[in-house]
Amino acid sequence: MNICLRPYQPLDRPAIRQICADAADMGEPVERIFSDREVFADIITSYYTDFEPQSLWVAEAEGEVVGYLTGCLDSRRFLRVMIWRIAPKILARAILRGVFLRKQTIRFLIAMLKSFRLGGFNRSIPLDKYPAHLHIDIKHDFRGKKIGQSLMERFFTQAKSSGIPGVYLTARQDNIAACRFFERIGFSVLARYPLVIPAINDFQVIYSVLYVKQL
Repeated sequence: MNICLRPYQPLDRPAIRQICADAADMGEPVERIFSDREVFADIITSYYTDFEPQSLWVAEAEGEVVGYLTGCLDSRRFLRVMIWRIAPKILARAILRGVFLRKQTIRFLIAMLKSFRLGGFNRSIPLDKYPAHLHIDIKHDFRGKKIGQSLMERFFTQAKSSGIPGVYLTARQDNIAACRFFERIGFSVLARYPLVIPAINDFQVIYSVLYVKQL
């Protein structure tokens, strides 16, 4: 099957949001951890589709979007835009959709609070060395075909041509396949941070791995 890698187009937005929600939790649908896929997709993808689409790459097979890489060349700008422009809109939409009235959302927020108390969000990323970041998602049936590596190479080429010295990403430590993939293509571990997630009857502490790579 021929896989085409190309820059993002606005018509790709619904497909990217769907893949994001379908593979949100270790390749499983977001509903396992969060109750509203539209709000979740807003949080995860809206900066890249709406504010930095030139750094978003798409993998297409027979006219179908089967994977994507959301990239950002300036993480400081990302934080500013998220805080002042995106977050208020997401909060308003979540309230209107009744997200905060759902039991699953409350458990998710409790897990985030527990993570904060454990220092899971107290992350020190040397943005002078690694100003760029990325996130990647591939549909389940298309994994293992080197699509992820090809998308990474496209973004690395773009970042280097823009004078970016390095890039970072995060992955769950229990996502062994993803961690092995990132390490195989040259990422190294900078730090690990505790992350609390909702479990069936309680909460589970796992670790989020911060990976970095010089370009």
